[in-house]
Amino acid sequence: MFGIGLPELFLVGLVALVVVGPKNLPQTLRAVGRAVREFQRASRELRREAGFDEVVDEVTRPLREGLSGIEEDVRSTVEDAKRTMTLEEEPNDLAMEYPEGGPDDFGALPEGAAVYPETEGSP
Repeated sequence: MFGIGLPELFLVGLVALVVVGPKNLPQTLRAVGRAVREFQRASRELRREAGFDEVVDEVTRPLREGLSGIEEDVRSTVEDAKRTMTLEEEPNDLAMEYPEGGPDDFGALPEGAAVYPETEGSP
């Protein structure tokens, strides 16, 4: 909600408690709740009177229809690919992901090596 997390909400509540006081805090929160409800009701009424929802729906309908068509095409393509793919065609990178010698086997030093092996020309 508006980028406000739990710590910020707690801080706002603490400031409200200090400013308003514990005795008047429930009444103040009730009044704020009523004001927010009234604001929502007024904005809904304004949107309805201005025809905002109809305009937004008219503009976004082609986009939604286009996206649903794309989604259906992707689903059918994936299902077709799954049906035609056999085990031999399936990509197999398991040798790199799970080497036979264990997790440190691929490109690792021998088990007893503490340093890199000496190469020619190194001191």
